Amino acid sequence: MRRSGVDMELKSYGRVIRRRWQLVALITLAALAISTILALRGPTSYTASMRLAISVVPDPRVGDFFKYDAYYAWLSSEYLADDLSEVLKSEAFAQDVSSELGYEVDTREIVEFTRIRKTHRLLDVMISGSDPRRPLEIAEGFERVLNSKLGEYFAFLQVNNGQVRIINRPIVKRTDTLALMAAQIGLRTVAAFFAAIGLVFLLDYLDDRVRDRRQVESLLGAPVLGEIPAT
Repeated sequence: MRRSGVDMELKSYGRVIRRRWQLVALITLAALAISTILALRGPTSYTASMRLAISVVPDPRVGDFFKYDAYYAWLSSEYLADDLSEVLKSEAFAQDVSSELGYEVDTREIVEFTRIRKTHRLLDVMISGSDPRRPLEIAEGFERVLNSKLGEYFAFLQVNNGQVRIINRPIVKRTDTLALMAAQIGLRTVAAFFAAIGLVFLLDYLDDRVRDRRQVESLLGAPVLGEIPAT
């Protein structure tokens, strides 16, 4: 009996959706079309990325006893990576990058579009922009500043035996790939479909018209003895 009641409920839901399937289809197709247009005509973004490895050379070992030299070197490397990640996002570093580029670039623009991701002793530097050349040029400016002025920043951080190695040189890639665009279009379309289903049930709830014998029996609490078919 319980299974039968569940089946009846599902059939009732199906009838509600079938009565307004055009509305569900219209909203879903409209969301698909609008999402596709926005994805194809929207602004394209690019990201230039490079990877740095940070290390601290352990002090020379003195004596024949163990002093955790390597451990403290690793720990210092992680602290140095934390500090350097903040330096790379500073206006002072952005000003040095701007000077390296050979043309004036607003330092706030460099700071705003620069993202740093730290993984233990590795730093991923990512610069985003709408033009593929601009992020790459800024990333190459980062590289030149690191190669030429790193000692000045290490002196500021009071680091004597730190090392920074660029293990992945700057490369630029499109951020909004076709796979990402397809996923966004799909998610928006699915969201619109479920929103349309919710709207259909809301409209059915607000609609006080009686359409079939089940609704009559539910309202009156008595069985229907006969029906006149629609012509």
